[in-house]
Amino acid sequence: MAKGSLSRAQQAQLRRQELIDSALHLFAERGYDGASIRNIAHRAGVTEALVYHYFRNKEHLFEEVIKARSFAPVLRRVLSELADAHPSVVLRRVLEEFLDLLWYNASMARMFIVEFLRNPVCARYFRAMIEENTANLTHYLQEQQKQGVLRADMDAQAVAEMLLGMAFSLFFAWGQVSEREWLQRRERFLRYSVPMVLNGLYAQPDSSQES
Repeated sequence: MAKGSLSRAQQAQLRRQELIDSALHLFAERGYDGASIRNIAHRAGVTEALVYHYFRNKEHLFEEVIKARSFAPVLRRVLSELADAHPSVVLRRVLEEFLDLLWYNASMARMFIVEFLRNPVCARYFRAMIEENTANLTHYLQEQQKQGVLRADMDAQAVAEMLLGMAFSLFFAWGQVSEREWLQRRERFLRYSVPMVLNGLYAQPDSSQES
């Protein structure tokens, strides 16, 4: 659809998204400190004043970039869509979607890994993302405990942290290999490693998992 056929509100939303996309690429390439509002404006082909029209400052823009690539809405969608499915199906899908998001946003994910250790702004937002995803997955696991599907003595938060951490570790170790090798390792992880972990979580021995 041509910009001329859009309403003013739609054009503003499109321009805002274009600025977020430009900022995402620069943050990924140069890190938080290396990307300036001037650089971002230049990449988007606009003035600095226009960037400040949509975003208070660089940190606000960085926050919006994170929201645009956050796993939280994906996680909520999966948990909603598969509300009646068995945990073996739900958790495989959750980790599958998480790995896909990391892979297709690899430059941004790697920037976070580096910046987390040296930049307090990045560290703060990174921890907030982790906490939100962990809280959502913890809530799901606790509901499964209440239904008697998962063990009552399980620490749901610890398990949520472990599952997401396992997936992130896979990406950290193998996120720069060829796509073919990545898909092979991703599938091996989902098919074998995840079910082995889940077997220890069920309230009773379970035979309904996918092979």
